[in-house]
Amino acid sequence: MSNTTAPELRKMKKFRFLLLHKWIIDNFKPCKAADIGGGKGMLAYFLNNSGFQCTVIDPCEQPLLDKYKDLAGKKHTIPAGATVPRISRAFEKSMAQDFDILIGLHAHGSNMKILEASAEYGKGFILLPCCVIDEPINIQPDIDWFDSLEGYANKLAMKTGRFELNFSGQNAGFYRIDKLLTR
Repeated sequence: MSNTTAPELRKMKKFRFLLLHKWIIDNFKPCKAADIGGGKGMLAYFLNNSGFQCTVIDPCEQPLLDKYKDLAGKKHTIPAGATVPRISRAFEKSMAQDFDILIGLHAHGSNMKILEASAEYGKGFILLPCCVIDEPINIQPDIDWFDSLEGYANKLAMKTGRFELNFSGQNAGFYRIDKLLTR
């Protein structure tokens, strides 16, 4: 990668939820989705505006932003009083029953639960795992977290595919290819 493009890609990191939204709508039909660890709910907001029925599952109650910049840098205002459906609790596997797809962008402590719920209830998932915070594992030297999560999904008999978003840093994700409704 040349030095002239690297700064631009680093800047894109703050648009992770927009980049993931675009990837999802470019690849999958609208369905019932859970944005696990969804924070302020921006991914859910954009998915809902694209025909999905997306609910945030996050124990920390946070309001939507009142404005944002799109990928082209244009400023937008979110209508006053806009909300997204929200379950203000930590994700538990049984919650997966109500959704077609489980999404984890910053799903601290829930990545492995998402995979287990996907396997147990036959649901799709999309994970962009960033770190091992609150995961029930012992960190081991020379073991890559991303690869170990994908390996765990494969051990649970799920076929996975990988994708990358256009920013530097933890920009790779994986998804269950046999359960997602593709366009």
